[in-house]
Amino acid sequence: MKSLIFFILFFSNLYAHNFGYFIKDYISEDDINFKELKYEDYQNVILDEFTIKFELDFEKLENKTYYLTIVSDKDSLIYTNVKYEIINNIIVVKLDKFQEKEIFFKYKYDNPKIAQFRWNYINSFEYKYLLKYEGILYGVAYGIIFCAFLYYLIIFFSTKMKCFLYYSLMQIFVLLSLIGFMYFSYQAYPTSIPQALVDTAETLSFLFTLLFAQAILKTKEKMPKIHIFLNIFVILNILDLIAILIYKYSILYIYIPFHIGFLIPTIVGTIAIIKGDKNAIVYTIGWFVVCIFIYAAEHYLIPISGIYTVHIGAPLESLIFSFALGYMLKNLAKEKNEKEKLLIHQNKLASMGEMINNIAHQWRQPLTHLGFINMNFQLALEDKKIDIKYLNEKIKESNSQLDFMSKTIDNFKDFYKINKQKEIFYLSEAIKKAIEIMLPIFDSLNINFQFEIKEDKQINAYENEYSQVILNLLTNAKDAIISNNIKHPEIKITLEVKNNTSITTIFDNAGGIEKKYLDLIFDPYFTTKEKGTGIGLYMSKMIIESHFKGKINVLNKEKGAIFSIEI
Repeated sequence: MKSLIFFILFFSNLYAHNFGYFIKDYISEDDINFKELKYEDYQNVILDEFTIKFELDFEKLENKTYYLTIVSDKDSLIYTNVKYEIINNIIVVKLDKFQEKEIFFKYKYDNPKIAQFRWNYINSFEYKYLLKYEGILYGVAYGIIFCAFLYYLIIFFSTKMKCFLYYSLMQIFVLLSLIGFMYFSYQAYPTSIPQALVDTAETLSFLFTLLFAQAILKTKEKMPKIHIFLNIFVILNILDLIAILIYKYSILYIYIPFHIGFLIPTIVGTIAIIKGDKNAIVYTIGWFVVCIFIYAAEHYLIPISGIYTVHIGAPLESLIFSFALGYMLKNLAKEKNEKEKLLIHQNKLASMGEMINNIAHQWRQPLTHLGFINMNFQLALEDKKIDIKYLNEKIKESNSQLDFMSKTIDNFKDFYKINKQKEIFYLSEAIKKAIEIMLPIFDSLNINFQFEIKEDKQINAYENEYSQVILNLLTNAKDAIISNNIKHPEIKITLEVKNNTSITTIFDNAGGIEKKYLDLIFDPYFTTKEKGTGIGLYMSKMIIESHFKGKINVLNKEKGAIFSIEI
């Protein structure tokens, strides 16, 4: 029953303000012979009756007023020589200079059992403002801690950052520990199983505190030696969990004071600050606050009971960390926005490069044609055989080529024009815009291209953005065909509508995407091209998901890859 000894010792620290200061306790089994009360002497003794005697030292008590609190089996109390009141199911006796010098409590059980009796004393402030309203204190503390747990668990699922998971789990186990302490404060005699559960929650809270410190301070990358140091304590806590399963009580925290569990991350946070990590300041303050509160509770430095001190310190730490993690989230959002702006800018540059390349490709033939016209003019001048009819034909021919080049500029200018407002358009028309740009390139590469419209759909959105996504997918298909030296290249677009959802599929026979890359191709900066930027597909995914509330997928099928856009 070492767990009982540990529990009594801990709660003696948690509630008392230096036992033996002005009051001494004694026990008797026959109402005649009293001896000093020692809990360890009675942890396994079965009694049918016993009497507890308290002796007050009025010189030490002076003119102060305290209140004796007793947790026991009240129904078995058969005699006492003092007036008392029941608050929160606890016997409360006023202790002042007018009280009896000797106070007696006699208990008699119907069936013999281990003596159920535990006492403490509190000051007047606790009696007036905390004891009667401790339910409110506990409720507010638990509410704050639970909200912190729930809030950051949700954030973890959205960000997948381990620090938020560790912080969330730390909070839930702190909450369970506090609930366990509160529960035992109303129990005269704890059993081993509930105590083991509290010890487990307590050890897990320290374990996740260390893991949170490692994750938030990035000790593995920034402070490798400190990371190893923290890992030692992580392992000790894991071993302690195993010990609890075997012995039903914590071994580690019998020998290590509770405040050490928060002193360690405080020291690590201080080292991080010294190394220039300004973000560690708030976290270190949070750990330091909890460390001080627990240390004060263990060493009676605050004139209120330790259980109240801990219930004030724990939610205060939650609030401090919530502000810190909230600030961290703000910075993450800002950083994400900056990265997205950079990606958009890079995508624009890449698009401009593609545009210039496509314009150059489409201009190459008319420029060659204009060159031939100029050569014909030169030959005609040399032979001096120019007539008006020939001149007009060549001028008309050159104007036709210039009109084609001008139209090409207009097409690209309209294609890359930013839509500020949504417009109603048919998906087939948006797809045709991209096809018009790519078709001359497909013809020059002998790519067999097909566009099949099974069923069209009209939507209210940004037409050019949809066209740009199609253009990007067609460009990728063309590049894959070139890089893989496909002998009989094919690209096919199919537009259909199923269950009021438009599905545009783009197929190529370039051999498909390697399985190991299938889950990565939509990630920013990921590319398999030698000179690729890795942002085209990422931006396409962002456009479809953000502006069209749709989704874009890819899968391998037979000879190649199929991209599908569902809106």
